[in-house]
Amino acid sequence: MRYGGPALGVLLAMSLIGLAGCGTVADGTRVEGLAPTAIPWTGPVYVNDVRSRSQQRPDVIDLTPTTTLYGLKWRGWGTPRAVGTGLVVDFACRSGCPHGDSPFFPVHLVLSGFVRREYAAYYSHAVLTPDRPPAPDWAADVGDLRLQVPQA
Repeated sequence: MRYGGPALGVLLAMSLIGLAGCGTVADGTRVEGLAPTAIPWTGPVYVNDVRSRSQQRPDVIDLTPTTTLYGLKWRGWGTPRAVGTGLVVDFACRSGCPHGDSPFFPVHLVLSGFVRREYAAYYSHAVLTPDRPPAPDWAADVGDLRLQVPQA
């Protein structure tokens, strides 16, 4: 069987034209490869306290200079929205610390604003709400907080 001549040239030309059309749409945009998919984060996830100390699933955290959370239990850690339950303790004794004890009240802490860095991710936003509103007067700074994350 002999290959060549005008028939081979026409066949090659038609093949090249057919291949050139692959991945091209009418407006001239070229699309190649598989569509991107959302890849869930699999690295470590941290929250920074008021002193920029990074912690994973902290049991105790200083959220502000006068707001310390204690006994935190977490659900959804490492997802875009982690929920913790625990106690806010008045270690600063702004309440006067009746009977020498630091008062406390139960709260929910929601961390969000997932920010990815090279080898880790951080929560950048916190909302602290009392479990049984209203919060005591000494907890006036408790609420919606922006958390520090390392620079990219």
